[in-house]
Amino acid sequence: MCSGQLPDNKWLPRAINSYRNDILSRYDGKPILQADELYPVFSNVAYNLQYLEYLNKCFEELYTTSVIRAQNVKMFALNASQIIECLLYVKLIELGVNKNDIWDFNGNLRSAIQKNPFGMGITFYKQDMRWLKDLRNHVHIQSPAEISEADYAVFAELDVLNRSKLLLKSFLQKALKMPTKEMDTVFYFLLPTADFVHSKK
Repeated sequence: MCSGQLPDNKWLPRAINSYRNDILSRYDGKPILQADELYPVFSNVAYNLQYLEYLNKCFEELYTTSVIRAQNVKMFALNASQIIECLLYVKLIELGVNKNDIWDFNGNLRSAIQKNPFGMGITFYKQDMRWLKDLRNHVHIQSPAEISEADYAVFAELDVLNRSKLLLKSFLQKALKMPTKEMDTVFYFLLPTADFVHSKK
């Protein structure tokens, strides 16, 4: 079940339960039941996916200022990294990694480079995910050295959004063992954005 149209032309994203059930049923790993201590992690993934679907709707249909648009791109990249981190956490524990060694994103990536979870390849974890981690670090930078390091500049480009989409889509496709055609339907909001809706500049 995908997002839909409500009466009076009101749009609603896909339900959290629907996302969570899909992910749990397709996850490439040990089955996770509701009583499992890792079950809430899949809820977090579902929350973030619903938010990404909403943000994508904003990019496609809302007229915004360029500053708000850049903030939305920042949140898309941040939430994409959180989804990957959540599923990596579950898989790495399954592979025997101590959860105390992967409590943060840095530890998560160090272990991922060693274990290559989901068969993504070392380049994905050493380069692609480092790029996403560096973007994520901008959330914590309060006083950028120059304007080019400010959020507005870093997250202003369409390429940042589309690369974040591509990385998350590639990861989810492996983690959920989902064929490309079905992936493009279920996670349509991870397809490339051709252009932002016209914004005030």
